[in-house]
Amino acid sequence: MLTQLCYVLLKESKSYSIILPMKKKIVFFVALYFFSHLAFAAEDRLTDREKAFLVNLSRQTLYYHLKDGTVPYVDEKVLTDNLKSKKCCFVTLDKKNSGLRGCMGLFESQEQLYKNVIDRTIAAATKDPRFTPVTYDELKDIKLEISVLTEPINLPFSSPEDLMNKLQPLKDGVIITTKYGSSTYLPQVWEQLPDKKDFLSSLCMKHGAPPDYWETNYKDMTVQTYQAIVFGEEVYGTIVVGKKGAVVGEKGAYMLGAVMPLKDGLYSGDNNKVVKGTKLLPGTFVTSDSDIIQNQ
Repeated sequence: MLTQLCYVLLKESKSYSIILPMKKKIVFFVALYFFSHLAFAAEDRLTDREKAFLVNLSRQTLYYHLKDGTVPYVDEKVLTDNLKSKKCCFVTLDKKNSGLRGCMGLFESQEQLYKNVIDRTIAAATKDPRFTPVTYDELKDIKLEISVLTEPINLPFSSPEDLMNKLQPLKDGVIITTKYGSSTYLPQVWEQLPDKKDFLSSLCMKHGAPPDYWETNYKDMTVQTYQAIVFGEEVYGTIVVGKKGAVVGEKGAYMLGAVMPLKDGLYSGDNNKVVKGTKLLPGTFVTSDSDIIQNQ
């Protein structure tokens, strides 16, 4: 589980221009975890296959964009209504042995969820102001997490004590806005900061407010809460076959997913072993210890 403290663009309402040059269908793979303590309305829920699709799409985006500046082609005809709905998200990148490597999200967008995942993946890898851009060579040590968000709502409170009583650890993501600015923590940050006082003090400091601002100036700030469906990769360094395909090397490979034009556009697999000489289609996913030779 990635639980790092993330950067957010609270007022961003537009995504990057989405260029879709690769005319292959997007596929699913199954090396994921799902995390949610939340009771979402039916229209806010995602199926396991939809979650898998979004993680797959995010991983492909990392590989394609860091390799040559493009993103995967997405055939909207095979997508579910959930994936095409206007939902916001965060994408978090975690690097083996060093932790947070980038996290970007937004709360306001007129774009579809799958496009926001593409956009926030690129932003987490290249636009997080706390880090230098992720390089292609780092991808072997990266795993990712996606948080799909509900719309923030105002949380009325009459005192610091009332505020603490109304917050629900591990369920509520929190946005605090003061004269110093705004900042947010995703619901999973409660795992790192389970004490409500510590959580609120750290959230104030995140945007430059004094740590006790939520106690001493609570009448001069606003608080909003939201929830998140959180899911991501279990392992580091899943490999994506590039646009020209690949061939399996001497040691073989374990295939997690492949570009297959199934009736509903979906695919999932069980770490299928493939032997030397097997040709792999562009967009195929293999485990990080697989021996493949990418076509140039």
